[in-house]
Amino acid sequence: MQDRKLYERLLGIERPWRVRDVELQLGDGEVVVFVEHDPGEAMACPQCGELGAGYDARKRRWRHLDTMQYRTVIVADVPRVNCPHHGVHQLRVPWAEEGSRLTALFEALVIDWLHEASISGVARMLRLTWEEVSGVQRRAVRRGLARRELEPPRRIGVDETSFQKRHEYITVVNDIDRGRVLYLADGRGHEALDEFYTGVLGARGCARLEAVAMDMWGPYIASTQAHVHDAEKKIVYDKYHIASHLSRAVDDVRRQENRQLCG
Repeated sequence: MQDRKLYERLLGIERPWRVRDVELQLGDGEVVVFVEHDPGEAMACPQCGELGAGYDARKRRWRHLDTMQYRTVIVADVPRVNCPHHGVHQLRVPWAEEGSRLTALFEALVIDWLHEASISGVARMLRLTWEEVSGVQRRAVRRGLARRELEPPRRIGVDETSFQKRHEYITVVNDIDRGRVLYLADGRGHEALDEFYTGVLGARGCARLEAVAMDMWGPYIASTQAHVHDAEKKIVYDKYHIASHLSRAVDDVRRQENRQLCG
């Protein structure tokens, strides 16, 4: 099997794309795969799918999974199509997400590594920059969020957590039924939770809430009362804090009675 056909199979490239050439560049330690769009094939607008005239082409590079010990790069002159409705847009390539300079298969490898190591560690092991690995992480999160069900939650948990030696706080809101984080915000004031109720849930989402679990933190209580109908009936306080308040009340009564007996 010729090297061009081999890489077409390995990359899953089909018409109208094809591998034009494969070069082993020993000095750079790279295998460069040159891919081209068949000039005889019609081009469709990536926005609406309507056929349009070719406008120009721009050279792009993508990092792919290594071939043996050699770094593998895909190079292609990606055409741009002139759509009568949406103007000039670059065609989408089948091997990478729009805006990424890493192939989808390479990004999958990075995501697997991120389960085992930090961004810095993954960048070092895969010979990437910190920003490249962070970009893969952001795109993976964006894809995951896009796949989520749009149905608003019915039961949520609200809490704050500290970091940087407990000098900084963030507000965390999670969907109790689905077990996932819905919202993060700097600080733990009422405005941090206000943005979730107004900007994420909206009035309809707030109306669907059946329970809001939280500790007895005044700003969270005030925000929930301001945005959730019948909040007094829907707020569920953390049992740890309830037990803490009960213990403190019992201790206060004990101290008071002890003073009376000793007096």
